[in-house]
Amino acid sequence: MTNTTSPSLHCGEHMEIRVLVATAYSMFSISGTLANVLVIYLVCSFKKLKTTSNAFIVNGCVSDLLVCAFWMPQEAILVSTGRVEHPTYRVFMEGVFFLWMTVSLLSHSLIALNRFVLITKLPTVYHTVYQKRNTEWMIAMAWVLPLAFLLPWLFGQRPHEISLHCQQLRLFVFLGQEIPMASSYTAILSAVTILSQTAILFHCYFRIFRKVQVSLKRVSVLNFQVVHNLPCSCPRKDKRLGLYVLIVCCVFSLTTEPFAWSVLYGLFQPLPHGLETSSWLLLCLLFVLNPFIYTWKNEEFRRSFRAVVGGELWKSAAVSVDPVVQTISQNDP
Repeated sequence: MTNTTSPSLHCGEHMEIRVLVATAYSMFSISGTLANVLVIYLVCSFKKLKTTSNAFIVNGCVSDLLVCAFWMPQEAILVSTGRVEHPTYRVFMEGVFFLWMTVSLLSHSLIALNRFVLITKLPTVYHTVYQKRNTEWMIAMAWVLPLAFLLPWLFGQRPHEISLHCQQLRLFVFLGQEIPMASSYTAILSAVTILSQTAILFHCYFRIFRKVQVSLKRVSVLNFQVVHNLPCSCPRKDKRLGLYVLIVCCVFSLTTEPFAWSVLYGLFQPLPHGLETSSWLLLCLLFVLNPFIYTWKNEEFRRSFRAVVGGELWKSAAVSVDPVVQTISQNDP
């Protein structure tokens, strides 16, 4: 993957796009950092949320947090100022972003597979597959595999392959024959990763939906609290389930597919600059939306969030009331 734009463009051009991307990075950074930190805090603070499914969600939130809290702020500064990075540092940041992005994508697949086994297989199979040690290995491999694919590209970089006269936009844009194939290594790998994760998600959630449709169990795809002994005809439940599945699949597809296909097409033909920018910003939006699509319908997360907010409000109210009480007690004869 390489950070470049069309060689016909100059550093002073496309100031509007610079402002747009810098503003988007800033908004994504703030909102994504707060959302991911909140989910991680809730899971670590409440015992009922410490489940296998939530472990995969937290793993994705950690990678998303790294992107939002560390990568996006500096990109916003670089885009807005036009400052040129040192080539070695540029390669390093491109590498760590690729690592964090791939871990986030793999976490989606781990969550989908976990829910697939939970609903479509017997409880004994689920407990056998998702023992604590196996879960730890799955999370570890989500970090090790991208790093293993990244190292050959990282050590194979040369300064002439990554040198830029000026910093225009930190977009991963690929211009076919103008870019050496070695520089497109992570581009192709990212596109293949996105497409494969999309196939896994659609397969798992489609199988889950079919399983629930013919079963007495009605399961919320975003909550997964199995309810027994419900009547066979639950059209309202089925519609809600289908809506939840559709939301998860649509959010993932709409934020990743434009980037993946733009990358593949851009390896052979130049793309319009607006398409490059929009597809890239949609991908960055995924790191902000991840905490919401997996927790917004989960009642345990809602209850824990209300407990945290209620506790903070109670503390602040107590602090504000104490001086008043103290004044009254001093004036009381």
